[in-house]
Amino acid sequence: MQLKKAFMGMVIAATALMPCLAYGQAYGTVGTAVLNVRDGAKTTARVVEQARLGDVVEIISQQGDWFKIILEDGERAYVKSEYISVHRAVATVEAGTLNVRDYPSTSTGKVIGKLSSGDEISVQYAVGDWYKINQEGFEGFVHKDYISAEFLKYLPTKALSKVERVKLTQVQVEAANAGNTKPVSSATTTSSSVSVGTSGEAIVSYAKQFLGNPYVYGGNSLTNGVDCSGFTSQVMKHFDIYLKRSSGEQYANNGYSVSRGNEQPGDLIFYGYDGSVSHVAIYIGGGQIIHANDERTGICISSAFGGNKPVIGIKRVI
Repeated sequence: MQLKKAFMGMVIAATALMPCLAYGQAYGTVGTAVLNVRDGAKTTARVVEQARLGDVVEIISQQGDWFKIILEDGERAYVKSEYISVHRAVATVEAGTLNVRDYPSTSTGKVIGKLSSGDEISVQYAVGDWYKINQEGFEGFVHKDYISAEFLKYLPTKALSKVERVKLTQVQVEAANAGNTKPVSSATTTSSSVSVGTSGEAIVSYAKQFLGNPYVYGGNSLTNGVDCSGFTSQVMKHFDIYLKRSSGEQYANNGYSVSRGNEQPGDLIFYGYDGSVSHVAIYIGGGQIIHANDERTGICISSAFGGNKPVIGIKRVI
């Protein structure tokens, strides 16, 4: 059993077999030189692994002063919470409609987006009564009273004087000025076009070059860090196929639908609950996908139809 460590771009054969569709409630880094990982939430429990300074852990729950985490082979284990610095927590929107602002203030913060009840968001840090979110490339601030999560209290805090106003893309500025406050993609090309002449095999071959590279929420770098929709958009951009930035927008705007059983390499497969898209991957054939999964697994290959989240739909963009 092993914790997720930086792959440094190295691809090993076992990566293709890793069942990596797993979703934590928070992510943190080890803050001590060596940390015992145990099979129970007590100091007398058996040590199953040792984590090192800077290792990323995926947290799924808390038991007293212990965090329950997922190991690389899917097994559950426990670490003392005092040695983990939580840097991202998954929260749920509780308000019917939640304003996202470019600055943590109702008086000086401009509304740049809206979220709906039940939406899952990624929270990075707290500033007063506000939280900074980064939702698949869409950044902003939301008030603490309208979201909930078990691990928000462990996030780092920042002083208001250290916080900068979110810099919007030109497309987002124009949308906000026009009163369209739904999170807007920064893509400037038409998203409904479908490329002709690009093969799915070429897309898959290109995507596989980045196996093992890190997952970074909101990231756009295939080498230094990318999230799920950033991965699909950057891979497709290499072939002059321009996608919207978030997984939900890609599903709503890009390509055309393909029925289950007719998927081909290069197709996009979307996942989520109750019709709400929250994850996207590239189908590579043989019942497998390649995707930027999470901070624990990075960019990896896994089963297309055997993960924790249901398939919402399949789109073809080539």
